[in-house]
Amino acid sequence: MSKAERILLAAAGAASVVLRLVALFRYRFDSDEQQHLHVAWGWTQGLVQYRDYFDNHAPLFHLLTAPILALFGERANILLWMRVPMLALFAFVVWATYALARRLYDARVAAWAAVLLSLFPPFFLKSLEYRTDNLWNAFWMAALVVLALKPWTPRWTFLAGLLLGCAMSVSLKTTLLLATLAGAAAIVRWIEKRGDALSPLLPLLGGLVLVPAILVVLFVALGAWDRLVWCVFTFNENIVLTRRSVWIGRVAWPFAMAALVYAAMRLRPKTHDSARFFFAVAIGVYVITLGGFWVLISPRDLLSLMPLAAIFVAAMLVRARNPLQAFAIAVVVLLLALVHYANQFRNDTRWHTTMMAQALRLTHPGELLLDLKGETIYRRRPFYYVLENITRAQMAHGLIPDTLAADVIRTRTHVAQADGPMWPPQGRAFLSANFLDMGRLRASGQWLRDDGTFTIAVPGEYTIVSERGEVRGTLDGTPFTGARTLASGAHRFAGPREKLAVVWAPAIQRGHSPFHLRDREF
Repeated sequence: MSKAERILLAAAGAASVVLRLVALFRYRFDSDEQQHLHVAWGWTQGLVQYRDYFDNHAPLFHLLTAPILALFGERANILLWMRVPMLALFAFVVWATYALARRLYDARVAAWAAVLLSLFPPFFLKSLEYRTDNLWNAFWMAALVVLALKPWTPRWTFLAGLLLGCAMSVSLKTTLLLATLAGAAAIVRWIEKRGDALSPLLPLLGGLVLVPAILVVLFVALGAWDRLVWCVFTFNENIVLTRRSVWIGRVAWPFAMAALVYAAMRLRPKTHDSARFFFAVAIGVYVITLGGFWVLISPRDLLSLMPLAAIFVAAMLVRARNPLQAFAIAVVVLLLALVHYANQFRNDTRWHTTMMAQALRLTHPGELLLDLKGETIYRRRPFYYVLENITRAQMAHGLIPDTLAADVIRTRTHVAQADGPMWPPQGRAFLSANFLDMGRLRASGQWLRDDGTFTIAVPGEYTIVSERGEVRGTLDGTPFTGARTLASGAHRFAGPREKLAVVWAPAIQRGHSPFHLRDREF
């Protein structure tokens, strides 16, 4: 490298570090982060994933991070704290990219590959979030480093298999990665007419099954194996039943694979390194297989390819007519894109921390709270399923019943998340009719009609309030002087002639009111 290129590299790396620290505290929280954290919290409470609450992800990430969560206790900004371990996973993947690039090319390409990867917006932002994909990608990259840098002895191939087994226990997307490795190996061996022995695969397979086997035994012992199978496999497979165009990708898959093999045969003479050729083919196999068989595709599904793509992009830019200019343009473009996709690094974390503060104040430990996916983290949910698009689609197709209203009544749940389009239609109508806004959350209750009548859906302790506070009068023909237990059904109140609401009494006692919404930050 020239001195100018070294300065550019150092400046780009420093910008990546500074922006990561800024984004750590300001980049908005994804609902997946909250869902994963709620699952991890369940383990800290002695609950069992799948059996006691729903989740459609493999369990290793939640099991490993639950002890970290337990250290912090209940706090409104817990997601900021739980993003800190993700920094270590981010750093490891960047290092693994460097190590792999140095094996495939040289130190110059390796340094640029690491820096470009760290600035690539989808990787930068997704690797910041508390999500399974980051641990999954770290295990995957660790396996690639072992396979590429170490001799294929039984010890090292067993370790590579063990790492892939850990990745499988974090995310089922590992099945795509295994298919990618097998497919790329078969294509390369066929093109190069190699007849290598397959004996190294035996210790790799031994390592691959070890961790999943341990988890199978664990969940069988906990009485949760059947629920695990339904949540992780059946629920995810049912997504296909809600999509009419899935067949297109599957029909196109063999033709796309044939085109990839043809391109690999044509380009093989231009490639002087078999490992580079293998990883280039692997990228193609993964993209084609993902498009052909994966129903829901998002940027996080490509996290495992981004390090390899960064390596090949860095190698291409090194060979540019003016590498310094090429790298400078790439860095500027990535920084501008990053600022754009990070919403100019405005602080978008306040909405969730405000809601969390309200949840911790409005409900006490042990009380249930209805949210969409576990956004309030520290409270059990009365409704088993998470309410996201794939669940709503299965509800619409009759695969999952909308028992939200019945579950709320059965469990005497008096607090729910605010209204929004993700609630199922019947459940949303029930909540709108029987819960009142308190800010970012709702509490059970109703506005009184002009004649003083109202209906209670969720039995419990209620009080009647005006803008000034609790009021007195006559309720169902008897004097009303304070909070009273009300059964389900119609009631009538006679009192001050002003706007009144009947509200779950603990909400008022804990400082909340439908007349004074708590939308301010805590």
